[in-house]
Amino acid sequence: MDKKRRTLLIIISIVGWTAIGGLGWYFINSYTSKPKKVRGVAEYDTLIQPTHYKTIASQAFKNVIFETDLGPVQIYFEPSVKHLVKFHQSYLKYVDMTYRGDTLVIYAKKTPKSTKEEPVFKQIYVYTPDIKYYRGEASQTTFSYFNIEQLKVDSRSSWVRFYGCKIESLELHTEHPSNYRLEDNSYFGNVKADINDNSAMTCLSYIQNDLVIKTKNFKKIDLSNENVKKLIVEK
Repeated sequence: MDKKRRTLLIIISIVGWTAIGGLGWYFINSYTSKPKKVRGVAEYDTLIQPTHYKTIASQAFKNVIFETDLGPVQIYFEPSVKHLVKFHQSYLKYVDMTYRGDTLVIYAKKTPKSTKEEPVFKQIYVYTPDIKYYRGEASQTTFSYFNIEQLKVDSRSSWVRFYGCKIESLELHTEHPSNYRLEDNSYFGNVKADINDNSAMTCLSYIQNDLVIKTKNFKKIDLSNENVKKLIVEK
């Protein structure tokens, strides 16, 4: 191999390894360096994820009353050995808790509207071994996985859902527009529902004994005939 050819091969080798090293450094630096903030929708999307909650130990209670201002509010009831209430941190400073005997009162008024710069997540989780009565103004209320004897719901929520529950005696009442949904993975012994003209009910659950419905018409009542043993209509 002559001198010129050997020199050319050395130069090509040096340039190639330099390029490979530069690419490696670029990718390492890209993954380890601190990400820059970018204005616009992408940055907003990363800020609004509701991941930060504050859990507060509560006194023992059997009843819950929730009073709130207008706007979408979600409240979730789930079983737990301890009595706990969890708020999203952006909503916590606008909420007060008081007790009236064995009743927990959650009061949220004058909540500012959520904006891109200051989002407010109106989400509350209530954990309790048992609950007998609930009256609420939340836009969405969900009861999940309760195995209890009885529950009365005086709903001012626009939407109430029972998911994975086993309740021997359930009573539903509302004087406001409300949509009740009893999912097919729930079980009830007896259900009594007062459904006004502006409300609706979807019952996919198995009801072992009586389903008593007080309504003027069935236009907004959706039942699974196979799962309801006995239907009683009151007017």
